[in-house]
Amino acid sequence: MKKKDKTTNNEPVTEQELPETEAPESAETGEAREATVEEWQAALELAVKQRDELKDSLLRAQADFQNFKRRNQTARSDGYEDGVREAIAAMLPAIDNLERAIEAAEKQEGEAGAAAPALAEGVKMTLNTLFESLKRFGFEEVPALGEEFDPEKHNAVMRETSDDPGKVLEVFQKGYRVKDKIIRYAMVKVSVEG
Repeated sequence: MKKKDKTTNNEPVTEQELPETEAPESAETGEAREATVEEWQAALELAVKQRDELKDSLLRAQADFQNFKRRNQTARSDGYEDGVREAIAAMLPAIDNLERAIEAAEKQEGEAGAAAPALAEGVKMTLNTLFESLKRFGFEEVPALGEEFDPEKHNAVMRETSDDPGKVLEVFQKGYRVKDKIIRYAMVKVSVEG
């Protein structure tokens, strides 16, 4: 209670009134002692060690974040490209039908008079416009007719004996790829050794 009274009366607290634990004292003399060089060095080494640990932790966190950003960017671009491939694959039946319409119009060219060539020309223009639009996304036809059979690009559904084995003799359905990925294999007839 005395301490409270002295501090409330705005009187300074003297060193004698402080508890003994606040000022380190030497066991022999009873006086406050200064830290030794060894104690300062130990404290410095501890601080340096803590700094190095924190710096290492920070560098690891930064590297983890950079890896996360890179993985996220890769996942986003892969997702976009997968979406493009799926959308183009969904259009392939329409492309096939346009190609069949051109073939049918060319077969009827002599029979129907002047209407068939105009119709075939219009469908060709539509198909070419569609191909040009899709090429911006890396869309292209997989070469097949006369090519060496490649199971990575072609789906052999028939075979025929020939003197030149391993060649694609006929294409039943065109194959397509977007950039480096096949979205539909070419359905082909392959020559085999007879």
